[in-house]
Amino acid sequence: MKTQKKIKTPIGLRLIAWAFPKVEMIAPWLAKRWFVKIFFSTAKYKTPYGEVEIAGQANKYQIQFKNKQVQVYEWGEGKPVLFVHGWMGRATQFRKFIPLFTDNGYKVVAFDSTGHGQSDGSSSHLMEFVGIIEQLQNNYRKFEMIVGHSLGGVASFHATLAGISDKLVLISSPTVGAQILEEFRSKIGASEKMLPYFEERIMEDYGKTFEEYSISHNITKLRDTELLIVHDRGDREAPYSNAKLIHDLYPSSKIITTEGNGHTRILKDEKVINEVLQHLKAQKYNSEPSLV
Repeated sequence: MKTQKKIKTPIGLRLIAWAFPKVEMIAPWLAKRWFVKIFFSTAKYKTPYGEVEIAGQANKYQIQFKNKQVQVYEWGEGKPVLFVHGWMGRATQFRKFIPLFTDNGYKVVAFDSTGHGQSDGSSSHLMEFVGIIEQLQNNYRKFEMIVGHSLGGVASFHATLAGISDKLVLISSPTVGAQILEEFRSKIGASEKMLPYFEERIMEDYGKTFEEYSISHNITKLRDTELLIVHDRGDREAPYSNAKLIHDLYPSSKIITTEGNGHTRILKDEKVINEVLQHLKAQKYNSEPSLV
């Protein structure tokens, strides 16, 4: 059985976790603003060699989204399949999927969201991911399938509600807003006193509560979508209970469970990649759970 590698917490996050409780104690008004700013801030990590290589094989172009340049990638020719990375991720994290999909006659489309990868910005949020997907639809019409990892899965879900594709794959995706907030609060060492202020800001800026953007809140709106859920049982960032909840709420979905892949390494699992391709090619599927 595969064992998960221990993920080292970035030094920036460790410094924030050290400083935040002190700021909250001394200047709670400042801590509230900082809490919101940190939540929407992004960081760009060094791209591994294998991802640099696959990026070099892509047809690249940029689109403008809210005065920011967004990097888009294409591989292969054929009907388009869209891949959407997660928070702090990059398009090229799907590099293991690309050869199999292009060899099977599909065009792989992916992008670096605002504040990620080669795109402009130092912040982003869920609805910017969704807005970019909707803008890309103008170039490709309807996608044969959308595959989203982590937060990219939540964005892909919202795009699917808008009719951008009839097939959806959620990989390691969080589904409950309160759980996302609690994990973030814990990571930066903030107290629960920060949460009401955050919710107020979300309501003021976007007209909805944070929970209203979650998959679990909106799953009943999904109609006739062929949904595949892929999740690792030991995922520490988005616990496996997220996948089970969505499968229970959308019984026609198919759920694939892995062991030892964690939150990100699941994107390199050959069995997962093959299952995702088969989901694309299948006319109908069996909704019974399976283990890979």
